[in-house]
Amino acid sequence: MRIALFTPFSPDIGGGSAQLRSHLQQMSGLDVDWYYLSQKPAPGEHRHWLGAPLTPAQLLSDLSARTGLLPGSKNAACNLVKQMPADLYWIVAHNEGISVAAQLIDRGAKVHLTVHDDPFGTWIRSDRYRLFRPLLSRIFPRILRTVQSMDVTSWGMRNLYREKYGVNCFALYLYTAQLPLLDIVPDPGRLTIGHIGTLYHPEPFHRFIAACKQVAAQQKHNFRFIRIGTSPEIDSIAKQSPGTFEFHPDLTEQAAIPLLAQCDFLYAMYPAGKRFELFRKTSLPVKLSTYLQAQRPIFAHTPADSTLARVVGPYHVGRVCESNQQKDIEQSILELLHAPSPRDNFESLRQQLMGPSQVQQLHAALRGEDWQHFPEFDFPR
Repeated sequence: MRIALFTPFSPDIGGGSAQLRSHLQQMSGLDVDWYYLSQKPAPGEHRHWLGAPLTPAQLLSDLSARTGLLPGSKNAACNLVKQMPADLYWIVAHNEGISVAAQLIDRGAKVHLTVHDDPFGTWIRSDRYRLFRPLLSRIFPRILRTVQSMDVTSWGMRNLYREKYGVNCFALYLYTAQLPLLDIVPDPGRLTIGHIGTLYHPEPFHRFIAACKQVAAQQKHNFRFIRIGTSPEIDSIAKQSPGTFEFHPDLTEQAAIPLLAQCDFLYAMYPAGKRFELFRKTSLPVKLSTYLQAQRPIFAHTPADSTLARVVGPYHVGRVCESNQQKDIEQSILELLHAPSPRDNFESLRQQLMGPSQVQQLHAALRGEDWQHFPEFDFPR
C-alpha cells in the first residue's frame, strides 16, 4: 500500500516535522512518500518538493470555492493532489493541508488526518487568517467527520473533538525510546535558562526576563539565556540586553539536548486570555519533548487550564506559574531553583506521553486496522 504524507512545511523544520520523523522511524514496514510545500527543497529519500506554500490569497480562494460563500478557485489544491499518487493519504491539517484533505475527500480517496494545532485556535491568533474562520467553520467539521482515521496532538484536543464534532480520534505525541544518560551540571556561578522556538506572546516573557535578572542579582550570579531557534519576539527583547542572550538559530535535537542540560531550568509559555484559550487547552508544545530529554526543570509560564500545566505540574518536572506579575514570577523562580526534579519524574512522563503504544496505534490506523482497542488516558488536572 502506497501512502502519501502531505505537509505544508518542510520535513526538516519545526516541531511538527520532528514529530512526524519520530513516527516514521518506527514504521519501516510502510511505503510512505513525503510530499511537502516549502520555500526550497529538503534533502532525503522519499521526499517530494511540491513548490512554495500557497499565498493567503490562494488559500482564501480555495476555501471560498469550497463553501460557495464567495467566488474562488480550487485549482491550486487540485494541482497538488495530482502530484501525489497513493492508496492512502496522510494529511497534516494545517493551512494548505485543509484544502488538500477537502479535495481528496471530494475525490473519494482514503484519508488519515493529523491535527497538530486546532486551526480555530491558531487562526484566531493571526490577524491575517482570522477572517477565514467563517469559511473554516463550513469545511473543517466535514473533513473531520469524513476521514478514515485521525490523530490529534493531545488528550485535550481528542476530548474536545469527540464532544464538539462527534468524531473518534486518538492522541499522538512525539516518540522517544529512552532518555539519554547525561553527566552535565549547571554552572553554579550563574543563572542559566534555556528556551526553544518562538514565543506566543512577548509581554509575559518580558516580565519573566526582568524577574530572572532580579533573582540573578540577588544571588550575585551572572544571567545567561540560551535561545535555540528563531523568534522575532525574542529578538526585540534580546536587543535590550546585549551579552545576556546566547543565540543558536539552527540546532538538531541531538545538539540541543546537552546545551539545554547546562541550564538551571527551561522556559515554556502558553498565554492567558480568551483569545488563546482554545490553543492552550488543545495544543502541546513539541519543545516539551526536548526539555524532557534534557532532564532539567521546566518553568511553565501558563494558566492552570493549559495542557502544558497539566503535564508539568502533576508529574513534578518543574513549576507552573500562572501570574504575570514580576514579584510572583521571582517567587516561582526561587521555589523552582530549590526544588530539584528527579530523573525518575522525567522518565515517568516519557513513558506516559512519548512511549511506543501511540506509534503502534498510528501504524494500525494507517494500515486500516482496528486502532480503537489501544488504551488511552487523560492527564490529571
